[in-house]
Amino acid sequence: MHMVEADKAAVEKKLCAGEYACPGCDGELRPWGHARRRTLRAEGGRSVSLRPRRSRCEACFITHVLLPVMALLRRCDLAEMIGVGLALKVAGWGYRRIAASLGIPATTAGDRGRRFEKSAEALRGHFTALAYFLDSSLGAIDPRGSPLADALEAIVAAAGAAARTFGPAPLWHFASGASSGRLLSNTTPSLPPSRSPGNDRPCLPKASETTL
Repeated sequence: MHMVEADKAAVEKKLCAGEYACPGCDGELRPWGHARRRTLRAEGGRSVSLRPRRSRCEACFITHVLLPVMALLRRCDLAEMIGVGLALKVAGWGYRRIAASLGIPATTAGDRGRRFEKSAEALRGHFTALAYFLDSSLGAIDPRGSPLADALEAIVAAAGAAARTFGPAPLWHFASGASSGRLLSNTTPSLPPSRSPGNDRPCLPKASETTL
């Protein structure tokens, strides 16, 4: 699986031109059909149909699904909608109230909150390291009084650093791309290694998308 921008036409153009690198060997990814169609929930009772592009590496022949940053791995809602729910949890809302506000099952809101809470420290560390990699002049990221709030603050700080470096983008699209879609993953590790100088930057949405 490889994260790409939300612009379908741009993804197709880059894929055909061989501009995406294979996550396994850095070879060129090329078109190789599509993954199954998914329907993602959005706020206001809307839904978004998504059929991710599938690719195959010309060097190692491994196939990879290209998941747009509007989505998270194995989640049925848009990343933006999930992010709103997580922010509400940080603000102190209960899972039933969050569920009612977003129009999702209470069990779903509760599960996401628990996963976010369980991964809060790892998320804080990952996005803090990413923020300073993207902007070495960044000042201190002040603690906010709880692991959940600290994780959200680190995500926001990293998104701000990315915006200053590459241009503005939607907050939760950034969080999805920078976590390889694994913001709420139950796999181990739940996040890819933090980037270091010399490595490719994490997948970031295009600067022309909605601002933070």
